[in-house]
Amino acid sequence: MATIAVASTLPGGLSTSSSSLIRRTANPHPNVWDYDFVQSLKSPYTDSCYGERAEKLIGEIRVMLSGEGDELMVTPSAYDTAWVARVPAIDGSSTRPQFPQTVDWILKNQLKDGSWGIESHFLLSDRLLATLSCVLALLKWKVGDVQVEKGVEFIKSKLEEIKDENDQDSLVTDFEIIFPSLLSEAQCLGLGLPYNLPYVTLLHTKRQERLANLSKEEIQSGTLLSSLEGIQEMVEWERIMDLQSQDGSFLSSPASTACVFMHTGDMKCLQFLNYVLAKFGSFVPCLYPVDLLERLLMVDSIVRLGIDRHFEKEIKEALDYVHRHWNERGIGWGKLDAIADLEITALGFRLLRLHRYKVTPAVFENFKDSNGHFFCSASQFNRDVAGMLSLYRASELAFPAENILDEAKSFTSTYLKEALEKTEIFTAWNSKQNLSEEIKYALQNSWHASVSRLEAKRYCQVYRSDCARIAKSVYQLPKVQNQKILELAKLDFNIIQAIHQKEMKNVTTWFKHSEFPLLPFGRQRPVECFFIVAAGTYEPQYAKCRFLFSKVACLNTVLDDMYETYGTLDELKLFTEAVRRWDLSLTENLPDYMKLCYKVFYEIVHEVVREAEKEQGRELLSFFRKGWEDYLLGYYEEAEWLASEYVPSLEEYIKNGIISIGQRILLVSGVLLMEGQILSQEALEHLDYPGRRVLTELNCIITRLADDIHTYKAEKARGELASSIECYMKEHPGSTEEVAVNYMYSVLEPAVKELTWEFLKPDDTSDVDIPILIPFQCKKMLMEETRVTMVIFKEGDGFSISKTKIKDYIKECLIEPLPL
Repeated sequence: MATIAVASTLPGGLSTSSSSLIRRTANPHPNVWDYDFVQSLKSPYTDSCYGERAEKLIGEIRVMLSGEGDELMVTPSAYDTAWVARVPAIDGSSTRPQFPQTVDWILKNQLKDGSWGIESHFLLSDRLLATLSCVLALLKWKVGDVQVEKGVEFIKSKLEEIKDENDQDSLVTDFEIIFPSLLSEAQCLGLGLPYNLPYVTLLHTKRQERLANLSKEEIQSGTLLSSLEGIQEMVEWERIMDLQSQDGSFLSSPASTACVFMHTGDMKCLQFLNYVLAKFGSFVPCLYPVDLLERLLMVDSIVRLGIDRHFEKEIKEALDYVHRHWNERGIGWGKLDAIADLEITALGFRLLRLHRYKVTPAVFENFKDSNGHFFCSASQFNRDVAGMLSLYRASELAFPAENILDEAKSFTSTYLKEALEKTEIFTAWNSKQNLSEEIKYALQNSWHASVSRLEAKRYCQVYRSDCARIAKSVYQLPKVQNQKILELAKLDFNIIQAIHQKEMKNVTTWFKHSEFPLLPFGRQRPVECFFIVAAGTYEPQYAKCRFLFSKVACLNTVLDDMYETYGTLDELKLFTEAVRRWDLSLTENLPDYMKLCYKVFYEIVHEVVREAEKEQGRELLSFFRKGWEDYLLGYYEEAEWLASEYVPSLEEYIKNGIISIGQRILLVSGVLLMEGQILSQEALEHLDYPGRRVLTELNCIITRLADDIHTYKAEKARGELASSIECYMKEHPGSTEEVAVNYMYSVLEPAVKELTWEFLKPDDTSDVDIPILIPFQCKKMLMEETRVTMVIFKEGDGFSISKTKIKDYIKECLIEPLPL
C-alpha cells in the first residue's frame, strides 16, 4: 500500500486534521493535457465559409438521394450488355439483334487496351469475362472486325501472363464457371485463343469439379441462378421458370435473363430486358433493380460517416421502404428477388435494428446448410467474406435470448480469423478495398466498445468515393460512393471538432480557476471528462449538457480519490453526513480540504439542478439530493470495507458497486440537461430507476464489471481488497483469477444485451395501454456514454492513466482535423 506523510497544511493554506497523519495516496499520474496547449488550439473551421459549403452540400445530397438528380443508380456492365446484345429479333429474323442499341454501345465503348469494362477499375477476371463476352456478341452479328481483333489480342496477352493461380487477382462471381464455357464457345467458332495454356486447363478442371458437386436440385434451389448462361448444358429450362422473379428476371441478372429468354422465349424475360433498357438506354448493369441494396448501402455510408443527423427524413424513407419489403426468408438486391442474399440481409437487419424497427434474427436460419452451419462456398471467397463480415456486424446487436446471433458471432469470428490467414485476402484488389483491414478492425473493435466520433473519422479515412463492388462484373453505385458525401463528412467532422475545441477551452479554463487544483490528491482530468461526453453526444445543440457533464465528472473524480485513497474513515463519515444534511453552513467540523471539497460539490450540484429545472420545467432538487446521497453512501460503505480489510460477498459487492461507480448521478445530470429533450417523471423512471434493470442501472453494472476486469490487479497492488474478482475468489476457494474473470464476463455479456434491448427496442413494445414517450436522444446519450466508458476500460484504466491509447483517441477526436 502506497502511503505518504501529510503535512498539517496543504498547498493553498488548507489544513488537514492531523499534523502527522499517514494517508494513502491516489498516486495520480500527471495530467497529460497542458492548459496552455489546450488554449492554443485554433481551428480554421470556425470560419462561416465552411458552414456555408456544408449546407450547400447537404442540399445537393438531399436532391441526389430523392432521385431527382442525374446520377446513375449503377454503372454499365459490358459483360451483361453483351449477353443482351445476343438476343435475336423476336420477329423471327435471326440475322439482326432485338436490341441493336446494345451492339452500338459495345462498338463505342471498347477501352484503349482492347478490353471492355469500367475504365477506372482494372480487375483481370472482370476484363477477361467482359471482353470475351463482347467479342462473341460482335461475332454473332458479324460486325466490329477491328474491335474483335483488338479484343482477342487483349485476351491472348493476358492469359499468357498467368502462369498459375497465384498470378490471378480476385475473381468476379462464378468466373471459373462462366469463363471456361465462353472459351469453349469461342473454340467452336474457331476464335484464335490459347486454349491449351496450363491456366486455361486448370479453369476447365475447376469448372468440372464444381459442377460435379452441384445437383440439378441445387440449381433449382437457387445456386448459380444469376449465372445460368454459364451452365446451359445443365439447366432444365421448363423447371427453372419456377424460380423466375416477379419482375421477370433471374436474380436481377440481365445476362442470365437474356440467356433464359433465348432458350424459352418467355415474354416476362423480354419485358424485364425492355424495362432495364428503357431505364439505362443502350446498356444494362450487372444487377437490376438494386433498390434494396442501394438504399441500405446509402444509409450505411451516411451513418458510418457520422452525418446521419442531416438526413433523418431521407434515412427514414429508405428504411421504411426496406422494412416494407422485409420478409422472413431475407432480402436480395431488389424487392422482387426470389432468392435472399446473406450480405444484404445482414446489412438490412443491422440497420433496421439500429433504427428500432421490428426485425427478428430468425431470418438467418435460412442461411444454414443441412448440418445447421452457416453456409459458405469453397469457391466464392470475396462474396463469402462480405457476407460473413456483414453477419458478424449484425450479430453484435443481439438482444437477450437471441441464440442464433450468438451462433452467428461464434461462426463468423472463426471464419473471418481464418480468412485473414488465406492468400486470397491479400490480392491486389482486396488490398485496394482495405478488406483485410476492415476484418481486423471489426474483430478488434466491437460496436459496444467503440467511440462514434472516432468511428466517423476512421470511416472518412477509408471511405473511397470510387469504391467498386464485385458481382459477375465490377460495378459502382454512384449514389452510395460519392465524393460529395465524403466532402460533407470531412467538413462536418472538422466543424464539430472546432466547436468542441472551444468548449474544451471553456472546461479547462473553468477547471484551472476552480478550487480543484488546490486538492493535490485528486486526479486532474478535465479534458478526459469532456471527451467522455463529447465523443458520443457531439451535436452542437448539446453544448450545455457537455459543459455541466464535464463539471460533474471532474467532481466525481475528486470524490472518488477522496473516498478511496485520501480521506480517513472519520473524515469521510463527517463528509457523508454533511451531504445528507445538505447545508453549506453545517460543515464546521470538516477539515479544511473537505470544507473546500464540499463547497465545490454544493456549487456544482446546485448549478446542475438550476439548469435542469429550467430545461425540464419542474422541481428536481429532491431527485438530485437523493441520487448524490445514495452515491456517497455507497462510497462510504466501501471505505468501511477498506478500513476493516473486509471482503464482502459478490452479491453485496455488486449491489453497492453499481451505486459507488458514480455513473448514475453522472448520466442523469447529463440527460436532464439536453436541450429540447423533455423527460416526464414517468419517462425518467423508464431510463433511471435504482434496482430496476433500465439504461442507467445497466450502464452502472457494465461499467463496474468492465472496470474490475481490467483494473483489479492494479487496485490490489494499491491495497484495495474489494473487487468483483476478489469477492468471487473468496466465495470459490481454489478458483483462479482467470476463472473469476471469465465469470465476470458471463455476467457482463448478458447485461450488454439487455442494454442493447433497452436502447434499440421499438417504441411500441411497452406493456402499458398508453406508451410512455422517451426522447430517443436521451437514450442515445446514455448508450454512447456506455460505449465510451467500455473503450476507456478496454485495456486497463484509461482514465487514470490517459497517456495510453486514450490520449490518442482524444487527439483524433478533439484535436487533429481531417485533411480535406
